[in-house]
Amino acid sequence: MWDAEKLFLNMLVIVSASLYWFSNGHMIPALIGYLIVILFFIDETFDILSLVLAIVALFMMIYYFVVDFYFRGEVDDFAKFGFSALYMGVIYFKSRNIFNKW
Repeated sequence: MWDAEKLFLNMLVIVSASLYWFSNGHMIPALIGYLIVILFFIDETFDILSLVLAIVALFMMIYYFVVDFYFRGEVDDFAKFGFSALYMGVIYFKSRNIFNKW
C-alpha cells in the first residue's frame, strides 16, 4: 500500500540522487538510489534487497566522500559535500522507513 510518506521519500530519493550525480559525477550510488525506488514501485516485497542496496549506497558514498576529501584534495567544493550529506541523510531515512508497515 502506498501512502504519502513513502511516496514523498521516494521522490526525495530521486531528487537527491539526481543532485548528487550532477554535483559529484559519481554515477553508481545515484543509480542504486534509482534502483531502490524502482523496486518499491514494482513490488513492496523487495524490502531486504532495498535495505541491502541502501547500505551499499551509503558505504559507496562514504568511500567517495573520503576519496574526494582526503586523496583528491577537493576541500573547497561545498556543493559536492553538501549534496553528499543530503543524499546520505535521505538514504538513511528511506532505509528506516522500509520496514515501517504500520
